[in-house]
Amino acid sequence: MTEGAEQLGRDPGGGRDPLRVSMTASLADRLVTAIAVGAYSPGERLPPERELAASLGVSRVTLREALRQVSEIGLVEARRGRGGGTFVSTVDWEEVAPEVARRTLEVELPRLRELFDFRCLVEGMIARAAAERRTADDVAELHAALAEFDRVEGMIEARALDHRIHGLVTAAARNPHLSLLSARLTAAATLGFGAEPYAPEFLAQARAEHAELVRHVVLGDADSAGRCAQAHFSLTLESMRAGLRKAVARST
Repeated sequence: MTEGAEQLGRDPGGGRDPLRVSMTASLADRLVTAIAVGAYSPGERLPPERELAASLGVSRVTLREALRQVSEIGLVEARRGRGGGTFVSTVDWEEVAPEVARRTLEVELPRLRELFDFRCLVEGMIARAAAERRTADDVAELHAALAEFDRVEGMIEARALDHRIHGLVTAAARNPHLSLLSARLTAAATLGFGAEPYAPEFLAQARAEHAELVRHVVLGDADSAGRCAQAHFSLTLESMRAGLRKAVARST
């Protein structure tokens, strides 16, 4: 592990507000872990600073400091000019910060177990409603999004299309309260970032499960759609567990 990774999340503060130092350290650890589990992929641009700070419930000052800490170990980089922003670098997190991901996931996963269960139940309910209420336009859009998902290879594109498919299913349920609840649970279950973990080893499974879910929704089979969605959303937990296994293997 690099010296920067050892210090990440452990800055004594040097006279600064201890609470803000702690919040910054925790956020830096979560950013590293989000990269480790595949919530953000190499080459991907992070959301704009204002948007990301608001979604995480932190100040822009805290976010900037956390990003600075993560950039010091090489996992993100700032690019200026048109099309600039903060991007995930090609540096391998397993080389520079496995212990950061390990300690974060060892705390977060047990705490999130019941939340993951609740999320699966809610997404099953959404899929049931979608199967009962989908329209011809919903069916056409789902088929188009699924066809695109079947063609992609990159994780950035796969995550975007995953988001689109599930957004279409949620929209087909036609209940804004369910849409809001789904978004809140997604954020809570993904370390606050709202980006689903996506690793190459799970892509084939995701393709098959998306195809099954869309088929049940299109056919109007509410019971099967509900069961399928409930099982499919456990893939997020499996992705995070896989990240923990890698982190443990590299940090011991």
